[in-house]
Amino acid sequence: MLSTWVILPVEFKNADPADLRPALKDDYVRMIGLAYAADGDVARAQQRVGALALANPAHTLTDLIEREIRTAADPATQDALIHLSHALGFKLPYTALRPPPAPRHSTTITITVVATPVSRVPSFALIEHAQLSCVDEPDSAHLKFFVRDAAGKDLPNIAIAIRSKDVLETVYTGLKPERGIGYADYEAAPGTYAVTILNSQTETFANLVVGEMPANCKADRGQTPRGWKLVFQQK
Repeated sequence: MLSTWVILPVEFKNADPADLRPALKDDYVRMIGLAYAADGDVARAQQRVGALALANPAHTLTDLIEREIRTAADPATQDALIHLSHALGFKLPYTALRPPPAPRHSTTITITVVATPVSRVPSFALIEHAQLSCVDEPDSAHLKFFVRDAAGKDLPNIAIAIRSKDVLETVYTGLKPERGIGYADYEAAPGTYAVTILNSQTETFANLVVGEMPANCKADRGQTPRGWKLVFQQK
């Protein structure tokens, strides 16, 4: 696939990339990302993305990156999409593990490349965790997250992965601003969970057990875990 794009780029005859079906456009964007990762040609990547006439390119890239993160099938494609989004000027909350491609000028379009510093991958520490009881969660059990920067201020748009035997979900801080822009929660069925902050050097915290709702909450006296409160702070 890369040889087609980097050495012999695709040429459309009597066809327009903008007319492709959504699923094919997604594949096309992945190929654009891989091609950009190989040749570092920002102008050509801009041309190719523009030819798709996407309604919201930033949203499309966000969706594709999230899919790659959830499946963890191809880290190279994930990093390529992240680098492509940065090259196109979209400030998405993702950090690639691989370095960005060395930029070069297109042979057909002259562009000015402005070097930007590579952002340091953040790291968070779990500074507080507490088991919640049926008194705290009388209806549904929840995993409750609070994420703060090094100064203790709430951090929005932080992605948190939640895993269990049957679950692989991602929640984001800031979607419930009435509880704080650094807050996120997940309604948890009984089971054992592991959580980690994505796009960071934060360790995974596992063995978060959520039990069934006790028949008599008062008699339970907080013994049955009905959720967890987890507070993370940037190092």
